[in-house]
Amino acid sequence: MTTRVDDAVIAGALEYWKGVDLTSLLQDLDKTGMAIVENQKTSLQERRKLADKTKEFRSVPDDQKTKEFKGLLRAYQNEIDSLTKRMKFAETGFLSLFKSLGEAPDPTPFISGLQAERKQSEQADTVQSELAAEQAKSKTLLEENRRLKEQARETAQLQKQVGAFEAKLDEMVKEQVGAREQELKDETDELIRHLKEREGDLQHQVSAANRQLTQLQATRDSEQADRAEEATAVDRELVVKLAEHDILQSDLDHANARIADLQAQNARLRAELTTLTGGAAGDGGETLEDYRRRVRELEEETERLFSSLEKAEAELHRQEARFASEQSSAERDAVAKEDELKRLRAELKRCADYDEVKRDLEIMKSVEFSDWGMGEDAQDGESLERMLVKQNKALENKLTDARNQLSSAQQTLRETQTQNTTLAADLAEKRMLAEKLEADLLSVQPGSGPDRTSAEAPDAVELQPIGGDKDSGLLAIVTGQRDRFRQRNIELDEELRAQATSVGDLQRQVEQVKQDNLRLYEEIKYLRSYTSSQASSSHTVPFNNSDTAVISVPSKYSSRSAQIDMDTGVGAKYKGMYEESLNPFNAFQRRENSRRVRSMGVLDRLVYMVSNLIMGSRRARMALFAYITMLHLLVMITLYRSMLLVDSTAHEPVHVGDAENM
Repeated sequence: MTTRVDDAVIAGALEYWKGVDLTSLLQDLDKTGMAIVENQKTSLQERRKLADKTKEFRSVPDDQKTKEFKGLLRAYQNEIDSLTKRMKFAETGFLSLFKSLGEAPDPTPFISGLQAERKQSEQADTVQSELAAEQAKSKTLLEENRRLKEQARETAQLQKQVGAFEAKLDEMVKEQVGAREQELKDETDELIRHLKEREGDLQHQVSAANRQLTQLQATRDSEQADRAEEATAVDRELVVKLAEHDILQSDLDHANARIADLQAQNARLRAELTTLTGGAAGDGGETLEDYRRRVRELEEETERLFSSLEKAEAELHRQEARFASEQSSAERDAVAKEDELKRLRAELKRCADYDEVKRDLEIMKSVEFSDWGMGEDAQDGESLERMLVKQNKALENKLTDARNQLSSAQQTLRETQTQNTTLAADLAEKRMLAEKLEADLLSVQPGSGPDRTSAEAPDAVELQPIGGDKDSGLLAIVTGQRDRFRQRNIELDEELRAQATSVGDLQRQVEQVKQDNLRLYEEIKYLRSYTSSQASSSHTVPFNNSDTAVISVPSKYSSRSAQIDMDTGVGAKYKGMYEESLNPFNAFQRRENSRRVRSMGVLDRLVYMVSNLIMGSRRARMALFAYITMLHLLVMITLYRSMLLVDSTAHEPVHVGDAENM
C-alpha cells in the first residue's frame, strides 16, 4: 500500500521543474563539462611542461640556478593562476546548478507513485483481460445454452407435433389397418409361396446338376477306361500288324531269294535244255516239258507271293489310317467331355452359395415381414440386423450418457463462473475499502509528507518523539489491516487453487467427453454407412438364367443417430477430429519415429529418452537449468579460490631466517 501524493504538491513540483527547463540546463551542463574536460587536458599538458622545466632546473648548475629560477617561478605562478581560474569556473558551474536544483522537490515519491499506479493499471488490465476472457467464455456458454434451449424448445414443439401426428396416424391406422393387414398377409403368402417355389426349383436344379455331374463323372470315368482299353487294343493291334509286317517282309525276302534261286535254276535248266537239244530227240522232249512246267509253277508262286505282299501292305496302310482316325476322334471326344465337365463344375460353383443365399433370404424375410414365415434353421444364430439394432440402442444410451455428462460439466462451469464473478465483486469491494482506509489514514495523519509510504510507517513511529500515542494507534490499525489482508490473501489463494483444481477436473472431463463423442461419432459413421449401403442396395438371388428376385432391406430399423447431419456444427468438428485420427501420414510418421528409435543404439536411445523427459516437463527444465547454473557457479568459485591461493603463495614474504638458509 502506498501513500497518495497531494495534487497541489504534484502541481507545484510540475511548475518548478518546468521553470528549471531541464533540457537547456542539461545543454549548459554539457558545455560546462566539455570546458572542464578541455581545462583538465590543458592543465595536464601544462603540468607536464612544468615538470620538464623542473627537471631541467635541477640539472642546471648551481651558479645558473639563480637566473633560471625566475622563469620557473613565473611558470609556477601561471599554473597557479590557471588552476585558480579552473576552480572558479567549476565552482561557478556547481553553484549555478545548485541554484537551479537546490529547491527542487524530490521526484522519488512521484516516480514511485507512478510506478505503483502503472502496476495497478497493469493488474487492472490483466484482471480486465481475464474478465473479458471469462465474459467471452460466459457469452459462448450462454449462446450454447440458448441454442440448447432453442433446440429443447424445438424438440418439445416437434414432440408435440409428433404426438398430434401420431394421434392422427393412429386414427388413420385404425381405419386402414384391417384392409392393409389382409393385403399385406396376401402379399406375404404369395411372396412366401413364390419364394418356396423358387427354393424348390433351385433345389431341383441343384439335385439335377449334382445327378448330371455324377453321370458325367461316371461317363468320363468309363470313357477314360474305354479310351485306355482302346489305346491298349490299338497298341496291341499295331504290334500285331508290325509283327505281321515283319513276317510278310521276311516272307517277301524269302520269296525274292527263292525267285532269284528259281531264276538261277531256270537259267541253269535252260542251259541244260540247250545242251540237251543236241541229244536224243525223244528223251530230251519229255525232260524239257517237265522243266517248263516247273518254271510255270515257280512263276505262278512268285506272282502269288507278290500279290499277297501288296495286299499285306495295303491292309497295313488301311489299319494305320483307321487307327489315326480313331485316335483323333477319341481325342476330340475327350476334349468335348473335358469342356462339359468344366462347364458343369462352373455351374456347381455358381450354385455353391445356395445355403448362404437361403440364409440371407430368410434374414430379409424376417426383417421385411417381422419374422413371418421364419424358419427354425434361421433362428440358430442371431441375425446381423438384430445385432445392429441392439448396437444402435447401446450407442443411443451412450450418447445420452455423454450428453448428460456434458450438461453436468456445463452446469459446473456456470457455477464456477458465478463464483468467479462473486470473487471479482468481493475483490472490488475490498479494493474500495482499502482505498477508503488509505484516505482515512491520510486524513488522520496530516503531518506525513508525500514521500512517506505505508511500509515506512513503523520507522516513522520510531523516529518521531512527539505524538507517540497517536502514531502507535495508527501503527496498530495498519498492522491489523495488514494481518487481515494477509489472511484474506491466504484465503483467496486457497480458493484460487481450489478453482484451478476444479477447472483442471472440468477440462479433463471435457477431454474425456470429447474422446467419448469421437468414439461415438466413429461408431455412428460406421452404422450410418452400413445402413445406407443396405438401404440403397438390393440383394439379387439368381434362380435361373432368365429370372431374378430382388429383395430390398427395409429402412424401419435405421438408426436415429445415423440421421444426424455430419457435415455442419458439432458433427463437422468431430468429423475433422476423426479424419485427423485416420490420417495415414500421422500414422506413418509415428511408425517412422518408433522405427528410428528402435534402430538407435542403447546410449542414443537413453539420451533421446532423457531429452524427451526434460523437454516435456517444465519442472525438469527448471531443475536442469538450476543444476547447470550451480555447476557453473561452483566451477567459477573453485577457479577463483585456486587463483587466490596461487597469488597468496606467490606474494608470501620471505623471512630473514629463510633468506639466510638460502
